[in-house]
Order: sequence, then structure tokens, then C-alpha cells
Amino acid sequence: MTHFKMESVFPAPRDQLWRVLKLHVEDDQILRIHPSFLSQRQISREENRWVLERKMRLLGRNYTFTMAVEMTPPETYKWEIITSNGLLDPGNYVDNRYTEAEEGTKVSTTVQMTLKHVPGLLQSWMIKRNLSQADDEDLEYLRKMQT
Repeated sequence: MTHFKMESVFPAPRDQLWRVLKLHVEDDQILRIHPSFLSQRQISREENRWVLERKMRLLGRNYTFTMAVEMTPPETYKWEIITSNGLLDPGNYVDNRYTEAEEGTKVSTTVQMTLKHVPGLLQSWMIKRNLSQADDEDLEYLRKMQT
């Protein structure tokens, strides 16, 4: 299991970032934000916790998984894998904490994840690359929302 922490700055104020993050649990919106997602279906919702079934294309293959998303705006956004048919193990998670920063929003991320069929030496690199790509897609969508 790969476990690490990282920090970054999202180049927008926290309230604007949350405008995009809240759309991640809407079945029709996530497909517009992240093109690798092929479908999403909300299974349940209780207060700040959603259970979602997602299908995505990654590394040339389609994967289906069920995940829990917990949001406590504007401080935390966490997702955790519940079941998966392939690449991700149940229990894998990403936990983001958000604070204001002069240049935008500071994002402190804790990751615990294993990518099946990916050599250990490549795991951290691939996970960080995919998280960075997701941030780029969030920023691009936020810019579209503002025009």
C-alpha cells in the first residue's frame, strides 16, 4: 500500500474551488468535469456523505467501483473505495484539507492507495500524476463556469 502526504496550491479562492467540488457528486456533472469518467450513479446520500458507483477509463481499460464521498465545505473532501472490479482496492482513499492561501487555496492531501497490476516503484508517481490531472480538469471547468 502506498501512503504519502503532499501539499499544493489550487489557483482560485476556496469558495470558487468548492463550486466545482460540489458538482463531483452530481451524476451528470462529473462527466463534464473529468472525461475519464464514463458514468456515475448515486446510490445513497446521508447528510455530507454520498455513495456513488462510477465507471472510468484508465490505462486503456474500463473499471467500475463504488466509493464513498464525504464533504464538509469548506474544509474537507474525502473519497474512499468501497468495492472495485479491478484497479483499486477497497479502503483506498484520498483525504483533502483546504485552507486559504495568498495565491488561492492550499490543499493538504493524504493518500492511501494501491494500484493493482502497477509495479510498486511506479505507484506514487502514477497516483500523483492522476491527482494533478484531476486538479487541472477542475480548474479548467471552473474557468468555463466563470465565462
